[in-house]
Amino acid sequence: MKTPITIIFIIVFILEFKAQHFTHDIGGFVGSSSLQSDYGERGHFGSEINNKNMSFSVAHYLSFYNRTLRWDPNNVLHNHLMVKTELQYIKNTDLEHYGYYASKQTYGGEQLRAMKGNVRMLNLGVNLEYFLRPLEEFVYPYSDISFNPFFTFGIQYSFFNNGVNSDLGDWKQDVTLLPKKYQDENHLALGSGETFAVNIGLGTRYKLTKKLDFVAQFNYMYFFSDRVDGLQAAVFENKNNEWAFNLKVGVVYHLNFSTPLFY
Repeated sequence: MKTPITIIFIIVFILEFKAQHFTHDIGGFVGSSSLQSDYGERGHFGSEINNKNMSFSVAHYLSFYNRTLRWDPNNVLHNHLMVKTELQYIKNTDLEHYGYYASKQTYGGEQLRAMKGNVRMLNLGVNLEYFLRPLEEFVYPYSDISFNPFFTFGIQYSFFNNGVNSDLGDWKQDVTLLPKKYQDENHLALGSGETFAVNIGLGTRYKLTKKLDFVAQFNYMYFFSDRVDGLQAAVFENKNNEWAFNLKVGVVYHLNFSTPLFY
């Protein structure tokens, strides 16, 4: 008796899910990530531009403009909103100190210039993307809309692993090779860790074909941790949490486009 009921339940569930007409996309991206941390001088142009590296990500999109049989062009949730689930890998291999103190021709300046950091990060996040143009009109194959800008907001969970080395030698054997403020073992937090982060941004889609979009996106990411870079010196200039700028481009493929029904 249980088997037929289970089969019926599964069939009803599948039919109900199909009736919702959710639309799925998948995408792949490559970009540049600039980590703003305790490396370098905050607000210093060289720190913001040079402490960057590559990022790679894959994403799944869920949209709702075909959620019901009766299309409603005025419904914001149905026609303008996407839910994006993303897995992103970031590798910063050459974090360095820039700014006034690092440029000084003193031993302290030399210690700062010689100190190099690295961070590897895996981010799993969920974002809401709000598109300015109706998604049904943009995706529909006979539409003349090519660009569709969007705003994005999301939260993610980050797994990271960091390290530090010095061009002056093995600092683990001689900690005085590091700048003075990092010589206390409590001022370094090296190894693996986890943290939440939030991000906001903007971007645009450009229709390449009826099934394929080009995407460009810029976003700001704020971490709820000050140990992503592995540095935790108890000084004024190292008190802020890490954050990052991300610029990426990619392509998105429409998996199950279906012609909308009008009543």
